[in-house]
Amino acid sequence: MKELTLREIQKRIWDNKVKKGFNTTDVSKEFLYLAEELGEAVKAYRKNSKDELAEEIVDLIIYSLGLLEMTKKDGYEEIMKKIEKNEKREYHGKKGGFRQLRDDQKS
Repeated sequence: MKELTLREIQKRIWDNKVKKGFNTTDVSKEFLYLAEELGEAVKAYRKNSKDELAEEIVDLIIYSLGLLEMTKKDGYEEIMKKIEKNEKREYHGKKGGFRQLRDDQKS
């Protein structure tokens, strides 16, 4: 199978939604589907089913990329912007209890 770019994956996800007659206009409905998939991921995690968990995480990615397409955003560009933003942020805390520092809290 040919490796696809994230942009190509996003387009393929969108094309499948259109072809199958899935929701392509109601953003609120997509958020509900996304929340449902998150619940399924939690259930798979609690069952310690790594294969099911992986599938549910992929569903979350698919719904997220579909939402980006629905809102006319490029998934690759948005991910890169967010990664760069996160790399510049400063955090305070230890062992999973991190919180972002406001500008007035930075040294």
